[in-house]
Amino acid sequence: MNGPRIGVIGTGEMGSGIGGMLAANGGNVSTTLAGRSGASAARVNATAMTVVADLATLVRGSDIVLSIVPPDRAVSVAEDVVAALGGMTPAPVFVDCNAIAPVTVTRIADVLAAAAIPFVDAGIVGGAPKPDYDGPHLYASGADLAPFEALSAYGLRVKPLAGPPGQASALKMCYAGISKGLAGIGDAMFKAAERAGVGDAFMAEFIESQPALYPWLKRQIGAIDRKAYRWVGEMREIATFTADAPGVPVIYEGFAQEYEAIAEAMKAKTSG
Repeated sequence: MNGPRIGVIGTGEMGSGIGGMLAANGGNVSTTLAGRSGASAARVNATAMTVVADLATLVRGSDIVLSIVPPDRAVSVAEDVVAALGGMTPAPVFVDCNAIAPVTVTRIADVLAAAAIPFVDAGIVGGAPKPDYDGPHLYASGADLAPFEALSAYGLRVKPLAGPPGQASALKMCYAGISKGLAGIGDAMFKAAERAGVGDAFMAEFIESQPALYPWLKRQIGAIDRKAYRWVGEMREIATFTADAPGVPVIYEGFAQEYEAIAEAMKAKTSG
């Protein structure tokens, strides 16, 4: 198969969706299921991605590596990739596609620079690719953008930004701060209305007085149960990103706690 060899780290909904889309459009895409769940295996097996044995095999056989994992794993994944490459040259371009603050991007950039690994900072805006939807926008910044931009030939919607690594993640933080922050507010207030015994009346009023907002908010709230575990770390990254805005970090720490409680309730429900 011609074209760059693309390694995808992370086989959640977004990772398997992006990897599957690239493969469906002719990309030479690999991933590993080492340590992953049966659900991850099912997602990957529904795509044309190639499965390799482990991380070392994946990154050593790739020209470009996409890290698409929960925010709290972003730094450790970069460290694991450095260890797996073991000084191999030329090293693949490492693209961090995670929802992290620019200060976390700097930590990753430092880890990779020490190993002479080219780095691209990317921020995903939008949902995972699916039928009748051409996928999210991937904003990207850094000096090594060309190999990542070339993935546009395989269906990836890359939007380059001028400036150093951190710019793409800053944009992602701002976007997620609104979209997932509003979802958190909506979920909290609809539940509060139910507890207060005014759920039906509140719902009717919201639908009547906010006809443009309600359908969007309903979709966002509908996704919370299955995505809350990933949003916890994202909210804490946004709290870090807004550290210099009085009162704002506390808001996003509150959202992190809200999503953490939802995630724990879902875990108890599925394991009970």
